[in-house]
Amino acid sequence: MKGAELIGRRVLDRDGTSVGHVHDLVFTQRGQDAPRFELVGLECGKAGLGDRLGYLRGSMAGPWPLPALFRWLGRHSLFVEWSQVRALHADRVELAVARVQLCPFREVSR
Repeated sequence: MKGAELIGRRVLDRDGTSVGHVHDLVFTQRGQDAPRFELVGLECGKAGLGDRLGYLRGSMAGPWPLPALFRWLGRHSLFVEWSQVRALHADRVELAVARVQLCPFREVSR
């Protein structure tokens, strides 16, 4: 499976409650001499565009309404650890945990 195939899939918690859609994949770098990247989680929620453009945690600036709008839209994004994924289906991602156990994406350190 390609990572891009996960983007846009519906995410359901263990009880079938909607968590939103996958907006981004979170990787960490392992090793220095021959670095490789490992998938550690997913950004899920209702809006993820602002983060991908660098408005939420980056230094991206622009016309004053854009950063505020993207921060407002992304305020409810959640982080799903890859270990919390129970099953992948063609149209959805099922989690092994309840939605309330997920942490806000803005609190995830990169």
